[in-house]
Amino acid sequence: MTRPSSKSLPALPTAAIHASTSSDAVPIDHTGTTRRSCVTNNCIRTTVTLLVFAAYVAWTWPWHLEHWADATRGRLALDTETARHRTPPLGVPKALQTSWAQYSPWHPLDEYSAPPAGCEINQVHILQRHGARYPNSDDGELYSRAVEHISSAEKFSDKRLKFLEDYEYELGADDLVPFGAAQSFESGEIAFKRYANLVSPTEIPYVRAAGAPRVISTATNWTVGFAAASHQRYQPYLNTIISEEYNNTLNQDCPNAEDGSREIGIWLSIFGPPIAARLNKAAPGAKLNETHVFHLLAMCPFESVAKETMSPFCAMFKEEDFHAFEYYGDLEKYYKTGHGNPLGAIQGVGYVNELLARLTDEPVQDHTTHNSSLEFPLGKKIYADFTHENLMVAVYAALGLFNVSEPLDPRNMPEDAFSAEDASRWNAPFAHMKEREARTWVASRMVPFSSRMVTERMTCVRDGKEDKYVRILVNDEVQPLEFCGAGEDRMCKLDDFVRSQGYARRSGDGDFEKCYN
Repeated sequence: MTRPSSKSLPALPTAAIHASTSSDAVPIDHTGTTRRSCVTNNCIRTTVTLLVFAAYVAWTWPWHLEHWADATRGRLALDTETARHRTPPLGVPKALQTSWAQYSPWHPLDEYSAPPAGCEINQVHILQRHGARYPNSDDGELYSRAVEHISSAEKFSDKRLKFLEDYEYELGADDLVPFGAAQSFESGEIAFKRYANLVSPTEIPYVRAAGAPRVISTATNWTVGFAAASHQRYQPYLNTIISEEYNNTLNQDCPNAEDGSREIGIWLSIFGPPIAARLNKAAPGAKLNETHVFHLLAMCPFESVAKETMSPFCAMFKEEDFHAFEYYGDLEKYYKTGHGNPLGAIQGVGYVNELLARLTDEPVQDHTTHNSSLEFPLGKKIYADFTHENLMVAVYAALGLFNVSEPLDPRNMPEDAFSAEDASRWNAPFAHMKEREARTWVASRMVPFSSRMVTERMTCVRDGKEDKYVRILVNDEVQPLEFCGAGEDRMCKLDDFVRSQGYARRSGDGDFEKCYN
């Protein structure tokens, strides 16, 4: 028996939980006061959580029974870390999935490693991207038009295009797909299993989300996964939604910043025309250009995650086409909110200053996007914030992660990026990913769907002396943190880490003002 499809996992109805949309945020009181509104909201949250969990159990009960039987026979290792190695139910080779840049599904970059001996984690900060989604509404219209172009061909001389004879574009827009809801649920499970020792009836994760519906759905599904993993002993909920209509530490915003369109346009003009010529030959009369090519390439990941099976659009293209598609995503993130944009890092400063406040248990010192009117508790043991990939890239840039010695070249893909082996190599799990480990800036490794950056604060006893340390993991890979003097264990003393964040502590050295003036 296989594990049930993620289509059986419902996304939580956020509208039922969060009634107000007119204010900047919807902070939810959880102090146990006797206000009637708090009682009502808590009842609603509890009812919705129990209903969703009951639905999940009903759909997955046969799977759980079988695996319980396996365990009693000694065949199932109940290792709490194995859950994250489940193969996504897409029917798509992992190496192809990792060539989808920021549209790749989450995948671990390394085995999670416990802290060194003598160290104990006492605080955790999770910054997570929303799960897999449909195309946004604007992109979806462009994808649909590209499909219309190629479908209008006089004939199809390549059998891989025959499906277009009766194909209809059916993708939704903006929202999480069921697979994305499952990603969010599972990440909540992982968080509880990994950090259960930090949770108690009085220590429940504090959860925030940017105001986009797909981000809210991701956060609520995460809370249900966390509760399910705890057997409903601990039920976190979405404490605060921050509107994206205003400055928001969980959403990038800098009107005067470049968006990387020049650089990705250069790269598309190089790799797109040869592919367009090949497809026009196989579909005479389609009149495709390089922009259509990119939109048709994007149909491969979006339709695959939406339908949980490999899209026929994937077979239209060669391996090197997807290599070029992935580099397009690398360029976009680098020049949009990454190190390649002079106003990229400033868009992540607000979150970094909030992170520093939580790590040090001191009030936030920020003059960029932090909203001091919103609830912002200190002293919590687990914080979970949900956002978009562009904000995560900006945070990486502000922190100093994934820095590269030379800017990405929009005219040339790195020579060591990919091999020229046959596409059959895609059937080797992780081979494609391992081959690129020497590269620092790879979007599929940094910000896939449901990606997470986790900052762990811990107390370590070394040489008879106790001190606080910090380490950062991105998709389970511990980051080097050379900017704060980390050694082989990739950990920095908390004080050194705080000192290393001078750009954020100075609120961006005037860059924030450049965003608007």
